Amino acid sequence: MKARAIPEKWFLRQRGIGWDGAATLALSNLALLATAGLSGLWLLYRVWRVACDTPVAGVEGDWIVVLGARLIGDRAAPGYARRLGRAAALYREDSRRRILLVGGRTGGRRSEAECGRDFLCGLGVPAVAVFLEDQSLNTLDNLRRARQLRAELRERPFVLVTSRFHLARSGALARGLALRPVLCAAEDRLRHDPIMMWRLAREAYYLHWYAVGKAWSRWTGNRHSLARIT
Repeated sequence: MKARAIPEKWFLRQRGIGWDGAATLALSNLALLATAGLSGLWLLYRVWRVACDTPVAGVEGDWIVVLGARLIGDRAAPGYARRLGRAAALYREDSRRRILLVGGRTGGRRSEAECGRDFLCGLGVPAVAVFLEDQSLNTLDNLRRARQLRAELRERPFVLVTSRFHLARSGALARGLALRPVLCAAEDRLRHDPIMMWRLAREAYYLHWYAVGKAWSRWTGNRHSLARIT
């Protein structure tokens, strides 16, 4: 009889963080405790400010990279649909631009990128202007694989489209990979309701984990961890 997977190993494998990630998560939590939460509150303020201030038009870049989001019944969820709608609007501003959709299968039968392509085509964006990366499963993986797929993204600024609550962390991850993102918000403005406040707080928590993990990996010379995030 096949042995059942150890719950902790399953958790780490599903999220792709590994034991290094688990160790830095614990260290990040210790840092929050040591600062009485002040380090987290500072990052929450930064996440909120970026979410409020990021523009929706007038951004420069030959490529538009749209971060994926989990599908609902193999269809774009409302948040992902807004990201795609923003990408379509940017394309209409300058049809010389190209769109890269990133996101693999996160529960459905088709990838987020495939669903996004069909959605964009339904909005009138020609298929020849849309490129796909359909293997990545999280934001860091999205950006790392995009960098591998399109050399242009390593050389010039590009427009990075995602939801407002997600902008600060996405931008930090992209810059950590030596990319030069020009942030563009999917929504016209940030909502201020309990659900959005929870999402902003969650993003600040993840960003804190990333910042602590990167600092610790550099200080200890952990090449394995640095290879994943830089």
